[in-house]
Amino acid sequence: MAQVGIQVNTITFNVLIDGYAKSGQMHQASAAYREMQARGLVPDSCTFNIIAARAHKFRLCWDHRLDDAWELRLGAIEQGVPLRVTGFNALIAAYNKEGLHEEASELYRIINKLGLTPSSSTFNYLIMGLCNQTDFIAFSAYINGRSRLDYVNEAYQAFAEMTSRGIVPNNITYNSIISALCKAGNMTEAFKLEQNMRQSGLVPDIYTSNILIDGLCREGKLKMVDNLLLDMCSNGLTPDTVTYNTIINAYCRAQDMNSAMNFMNKMLVAGCEPDIFTYNIWMHSLYRNHMLNQAGKLLDELVAVDCSPNSVTYNTLMDGICSDVLDRAMILTGRLIKMAFKPNTITLNVFLSHFCKQGFGNRALMWAEKLREDSYVFYGATRNIIDWARREMEDDPQANNEDIGRCMFLEFLMFMTYEAMLNSRSSKATHMLTEKGFDPASNSMIRKE
Repeated sequence: MAQVGIQVNTITFNVLIDGYAKSGQMHQASAAYREMQARGLVPDSCTFNIIAARAHKFRLCWDHRLDDAWELRLGAIEQGVPLRVTGFNALIAAYNKEGLHEEASELYRIINKLGLTPSSSTFNYLIMGLCNQTDFIAFSAYINGRSRLDYVNEAYQAFAEMTSRGIVPNNITYNSIISALCKAGNMTEAFKLEQNMRQSGLVPDIYTSNILIDGLCREGKLKMVDNLLLDMCSNGLTPDTVTYNTIINAYCRAQDMNSAMNFMNKMLVAGCEPDIFTYNIWMHSLYRNHMLNQAGKLLDELVAVDCSPNSVTYNTLMDGICSDVLDRAMILTGRLIKMAFKPNTITLNVFLSHFCKQGFGNRALMWAEKLREDSYVFYGATRNIIDWARREMEDDPQANNEDIGRCMFLEFLMFMTYEAMLNSRSSKATHMLTEKGFDPASNSMIRKE
């Protein structure tokens, strides 16, 4: 294709690699992968998942080459490539098959750390390990996984099986099920299980209390939170930053700013330092109440106490800026730029949605097309916003806000985001090539000696 002038891209190589892999020709698939990197093309999540899934099926896992399989996963993680849980499942199954149950459980923990949602296959493979060994770690991992997915009944069944085998649950196991009950709104059962925990000789810790407080806050039962705080103190537990953040956030959501400020003061008196999550809670509340001036002052305070803003801080402010008075919005934007604000996909969604909200749906569609041309793939929220813009234009093709100043301001913010994301992607590609021994400044793809 390249010889006749047809440009190849990541998708081209993904199709080629998938074809080789499906036919079991893993050596050719690996060669195509190396050629892809040599051409300066950046592998995406599809690339790694294709290779991982087929390698696990045909070669690496079932031929006792588990170290190679793990190296493939590790390489993808280190490169920051988004991964699916399917690539981990075969490794978990293979480790269990070899009797390496601890390694399988460690992989499960890595899945959670990466923010991936375990699938039914993940738990089935873990259960296979349980059938062969009464392993506390594996039982706890399974119960935690079922609880995280809100499968409370299955978590309870595993809990009963665990105790019937004489394996004693610890605080982590109890906390997992209590958390699932709280998320399901079943606070009565959650408190019953906490009592059961005490009766079994375990002492509920700060994590248990924070889980219960979060559950009560979700239900809006803020009076009960006060009682639970008193119980905590009487049992020798000291509320931490998570405790205070949860309560402050609940009062802010209830529009009870006086109570929120009261708990903020209690937090400071107790010597518990606010963190970035505390500031973000206040930032969001101020923005929601159209108090952008105060949000700007809070940003100054945050910097003064050497607490670094994160992407949530910036995106919350950017969302507020887009709806604010133009002159004031431009001033705050300038300050954010000076603070080296790094846009991400959420920032992109904020600006695209404001194009739609403010009557510039045609501009949202224009930017979506521009991003597609640069090989950006749209997921969930972004795709929904683009569909929103398309529907608006279909309903009224002539609809267009005539506020040129507002449109130009949004265009500037969007262009800034577009350029930053493009440069970030280019920097990652250059860094990867350099690590592989190539010279990005050279016109050829010959390795540096």
